[in-house]
Amino acid sequence: MTGQPRIALDDLTSDALDALYDRLDRAAGLADRLEEFAENALRTDDRELYTAIATDLRTRLAPGPPA
Repeated sequence: MTGQPRIALDDLTSDALDALYDRLDRAAGLADRLEEFAENALRTDDRELYTAIATDLRTRLAPGPPA
């Protein structure tokens, strides 16, 4: 994820880590809501769009190999 300056691991505080986990939880909750929208959307195009966005968000949130 971009847009935020990286914090060196040695400088990572407990509060900063908690804030990071809070952001991840909110993003996962957004993916959940998008999937709910997809289930209730009347148009097929909307269902597919909401599902694709939720899938992309979950992919980006998933842990990956270390850089």
